[in-house]
Amino acid sequence: MLRKILLSCVLVLVSLVIGLGVFVVLVVTRPTPPQRHVESRAPIVATVELMPQRVRDVLRGYGTALADKRATLTAEVNAPVLERVNNIDVGDRVAEGDVLIRLDDRQYVQELHEAESRMASLEAQIGQLGVQLQNQRSLLEIAESDLTLTREEYERVEGLFAKGAAPKTERDSTRLRYQVALRAKQQIDNQIALIEPQKLELQAMRAGAEAAAERAQLNIERCQIKAPFEGQIESININVGDRVQMGTPMLEMLNLDRIVIPVELPVSTRAQSRVGARVELYVESMPKVHWEGEVARIAPSADMLNRTYRVYVEVNNRKQDMPLLPGYFVKAAVEGELLTAALMIPRHAVVDGMVFVANGHKAHAREVEVLRYIEDDAVLAGNVKPGDQIITSNLDVIFDDAPVRLEGEPDTVAVDPDVSSDGLAMDGEGDR
Repeated sequence: MLRKILLSCVLVLVSLVIGLGVFVVLVVTRPTPPQRHVESRAPIVATVELMPQRVRDVLRGYGTALADKRATLTAEVNAPVLERVNNIDVGDRVAEGDVLIRLDDRQYVQELHEAESRMASLEAQIGQLGVQLQNQRSLLEIAESDLTLTREEYERVEGLFAKGAAPKTERDSTRLRYQVALRAKQQIDNQIALIEPQKLELQAMRAGAEAAAERAQLNIERCQIKAPFEGQIESININVGDRVQMGTPMLEMLNLDRIVIPVELPVSTRAQSRVGARVELYVESMPKVHWEGEVARIAPSADMLNRTYRVYVEVNNRKQDMPLLPGYFVKAAVEGELLTAALMIPRHAVVDGMVFVANGHKAHAREVEVLRYIEDDAVLAGNVKPGDQIITSNLDVIFDDAPVRLEGEPDTVAVDPDVSSDGLAMDGEGDR
């Protein structure tokens, strides 16, 4: 058994030695292939000629359409609903001032009558005080005349009494008459003084009754819900028989003649936006429909969190083929600045602040500044000039002073010896 194992190992070893010998012989005796120099192939590139262009910048943004006129009509009184005039419902058109809903106003009519009755009663009382005042003033004139006479008589008798020419009884009698006349005048004065406060009190009560009457009249008017402007009913939330409380929303209406869209634009375009600029609006799901509007207002502040600012675009639906409806999420193309001599190339041709200019069969790197982007193009300034051929393809394989071939040129282009690279190829490989 051991001999069989040793014999197998010897045979395997002999086979390996023979195979290695054959491999060495083949390597030593292989023919050497002919060698030749080939020229490297320069990449084919596309170019555009840099020419001044007259172009209008476009500012892109988005926003949600809103009705310029929109109102929620709420109850201003507590009352039951008597009528939805003409059975108004969602979508109905109404004119400004039309009565839409009637509420039960009987309570407020009664309050008005009560207030008017109080006003009439108080007015009569004020009139009576006026008559009393006139009468008291007449009595005052009589009392003042009587007081004057009794005072003069008293003073005369007092003088005679001092001289011993009049008895004491006469003096006391004239003094008593003078005091009675004085007291009568004072009583009348007091009556006149009391009339004025009473009159002021009645006038204040009358003013309160008048205010109550005005309030009742206003509540009666509030029981008729009228359209504040011409428009359409968007929603209605009440039915006949419902009792509404003050502040209860009853219906919503809007006017579609004018639509406002708050459009968010990048803050980098703030200097280019202007009031009156034309705006084109569209919805992605409706590619064949667009609307035209204009910038009506520009917000004075920006949202630096989103790096946007807001312009308000107005659309006159009367001038549109199809009305723009509130709630549409629209994209906006806002007319920007007019550039009269813009040097524009595709934006992808700018790589790390540089472009490649094809000069002959070489690519030369030029530093540029991108003034702005318009759609898929970049507006350039810097080390470029009109007429330059800007390379727009194979930008990942070219470098400054690299050899290039322009589209449409022959497949093989000789390159300068100082920038060409030599290589080895088997027979026939150079023709593939």
